[in-house]
Amino acid sequence: MKSLIFSGILMPFFLVMTTQTPGLAQSETVSAEDVLRKTSQALSGRKTLRYRYHRELNYVSEGIHNAMNGACFLDFSSVNPVLDFRYQFSNADILAVFNGTEKFECDRKSKTLRVTAQPARRNFESLSFFYDSPVTYRNALPMLLSDASVPKTVQDTVVNAKPFYAVTFTLKQKVIDYLGAYRPITADRSIRYRLLIDKATHLPVEVIQSNNRNQDFTKTRFQYLDATASPADSSWYFSSYRNEYKLGSPEDEKLQIIPRGQTAPDWTLPVFDRTTELTLSQLKGKIVLLEFWIRNCGYCVASVPDLNALYNQYKTNGFELLGINPHDSKEVIAVFKQKIQPAYPLLYDAQEVAKRYGIGVFPMIVLLDKTGNVLYSGEFRRENVAKLIEENL
Repeated sequence: MKSLIFSGILMPFFLVMTTQTPGLAQSETVSAEDVLRKTSQALSGRKTLRYRYHRELNYVSEGIHNAMNGACFLDFSSVNPVLDFRYQFSNADILAVFNGTEKFECDRKSKTLRVTAQPARRNFESLSFFYDSPVTYRNALPMLLSDASVPKTVQDTVVNAKPFYAVTFTLKQKVIDYLGAYRPITADRSIRYRLLIDKATHLPVEVIQSNNRNQDFTKTRFQYLDATASPADSSWYFSSYRNEYKLGSPEDEKLQIIPRGQTAPDWTLPVFDRTTELTLSQLKGKIVLLEFWIRNCGYCVASVPDLNALYNQYKTNGFELLGINPHDSKEVIAVFKQKIQPAYPLLYDAQEVAKRYGIGVFPMIVLLDKTGNVLYSGEFRRENVAKLIEENL
């Protein structure tokens, strides 16, 4: 298996860390804040980190279970104003690199190379290998420590005969995003985090994220490796891979969401569960909300109840809401509709439409006035969108 290039040697990835259900006892020696403070210091004090990464998604309520493995190297000596570190991540599918100036991905299956020069922060916010990762908690822990409204507890535990702290905290109607900032969620839901922290190094080795509404959870694990084995200098530049990979079009990475005031491009798309197609121009005279979503997106799922509420409230008053999927098959959409039950029409085969509207991350919405001009584009906030709908109906 191919992986990161460290000092010219290919380092294969295989997960060697195992976990078991540990016995827990309330810690009598330290507070949760003390443990998190030392963990924050341990993470922020490292100039480099190298680890194996394993992520599991266990969304029982939606019938989703998948896993991802990889190897990651982080260098925090970068002075780039967009991202304060550079990275390399590698697994069987991709090699992803940010060298402080350029961001590029080598697709191992298609043998294509995609490059983004001078990327913006948004280009890093949805990278799956940063989900509940050391990057997340390096940035999040100072914020959590200063937030007295977040209850935190700590317990002593043993895993594979090794002592750990298990620190638990709960966030109300917000989550920690991939890069370690708070992100609000509209659903009335509490998100519970459990960090397993090595007592010897104070580094986190496992994160379990769950909620108070169902049995869904995610688990990430990290096995730290010798960070002095840095990647070879040549591995940081896409030109080193040109012989093996064909340079692809960078247009997807340069997407800019359609701005307010611009006329929305017309399109014709098939409607799920119908034999008909729908054309945007047919909806002139209505306020139209386009929600761009994909199946493997927790925020997309969490938005459905609020989208349903908007749709049911305004659909008889000259308002239309459409869920537009640029990625998934009809079979995947069928499972989504059955389990999540969106009340509004779902459209699909929308890859080109998403590109024309500048949609590269999900979910995103575009709200159109009665003439087809953009009233708003960006993240979905029910209250803000409802206000715009009321003002323009």
